[in-house]
Amino acid sequence: LLHGTNVYISAALQRLLKFLGRQRRWRGRFLRRWRRRRGWWRVVMERLILHLDMNAFFASVEQKSNPALRGKPVFVCGNRHSRTVVATASYEARAFGVKTGMPLHEALRLCPHATLVEGNPDKYAFLFRQVAGMMERYSPEIEIYSIDEAFLDLSSTAGRFGGAVAIAQALQRQVNGELGLPCSVGIGPNKLLAKLASGLKKPNGLTQIQPEQVQRLLADLPIEELCGIGRALQAVFNARGITTCGELAHVPLEWLISRFGSSMGRHVWCLARGIDESPVVPNHNTPPAKSMGHMHTLPHDTSDSGVIRGVLLDLCEKVGRRLRAAGAAGRTITVTIRYRDFTTFSRAHTLGRFLDDGLDIYEEACRIAIGDSPIWGLSPIRLIGVSVSSLSYEERQAWWLPQMIRRRQLVTACDRVNDRFGEDTVMRASTLEAYATARHYAIKHPRWNNFNSPQT
Repeated sequence: LLHGTNVYISAALQRLLKFLGRQRRWRGRFLRRWRRRRGWWRVVMERLILHLDMNAFFASVEQKSNPALRGKPVFVCGNRHSRTVVATASYEARAFGVKTGMPLHEALRLCPHATLVEGNPDKYAFLFRQVAGMMERYSPEIEIYSIDEAFLDLSSTAGRFGGAVAIAQALQRQVNGELGLPCSVGIGPNKLLAKLASGLKKPNGLTQIQPEQVQRLLADLPIEELCGIGRALQAVFNARGITTCGELAHVPLEWLISRFGSSMGRHVWCLARGIDESPVVPNHNTPPAKSMGHMHTLPHDTSDSGVIRGVLLDLCEKVGRRLRAAGAAGRTITVTIRYRDFTTFSRAHTLGRFLDDGLDIYEEACRIAIGDSPIWGLSPIRLIGVSVSSLSYEERQAWWLPQMIRRRQLVTACDRVNDRFGEDTVMRASTLEAYATARHYAIKHPRWNNFNSPQT
């Protein structure tokens, strides 16, 4: 009996596998014919991606916090007494032509009666974490794209909540009702089209791009509207008379590869056709950082070596703090200098050892910047930056040599104090060596305002 049962099961499995094989071959032939008949713009709806974008987020938060600002033009920016740009403008200010990233003096020329509010990143991050928590109710596959936008993969969960549109409407009701903030939502078969959809209707818009709409939508869409096409690429294509995605889609792939390289050329070719295979990467699956760095725009252009060295040391200390917090160390140091005329120079050097101490990074950065041909002192500087790459997340045995233990203990103790009592509670005296440096940082650190004389 058992022998006969085994024979019966084997025969059934063989018939099942043969049937599945026929189905697979038939499905492959159908898809190939369907794609040829429909054309390159038809995208198989294998994924369902939602993109949520907070509308004028920083300004909306400030208007919600302070009812006196509602209905008025508002600029959220840095310290108004230093050189800064508009981080976000309210919709009332945008009506005057003010845009994000515009220099403050230029924005004030367009809208002189606007109210200036200094940004509060901690408050904005706290509120967006609440928005992310609302999104996680509908799918665990959420990618925080920036401080005011996120992607949600609904491919396997949309049916449980009545579809992607129903989820988008529920999210808008929750964000508006619980936080009192506007948001736009876009839905598409990939991240590129979902992000494009969220920007089509603002504020409080909801747009879904269906596969059959892709060709018509992209035909007349300006290329700069696509995420991934910046000013440099736009200038190259505009010089050749290419202004829309429809025109870009007719550019041969071979030319794009010869002009931009294999990787970038193929990427642009896909963008013009609405193709994006990049997955939604949840935060817990985010790969470790490949580099860490900081940049700082000076309140005033300067050639003062004391100011430059003080700022550079402060930046290196911040980079070191981030490296140690992530358990990383790097051996490639890059220094970036931008002059008054916006000419920018970057110089890098790779060491034979790994660094995570701000003072070590600073010493190497100074060697790189001064070197045989100094990159500072040539003309007044407006921006300084430093970054560390070629990172390793493994513990370094050299750090536990007898001569290094005491220094590691000091750095660890300083990190613990700053973690508990706030950044810059303990800092190196080198940052206060020059009166010029203290005067420069009087804007950045209010408690340094007591440095009113060279003797202090």
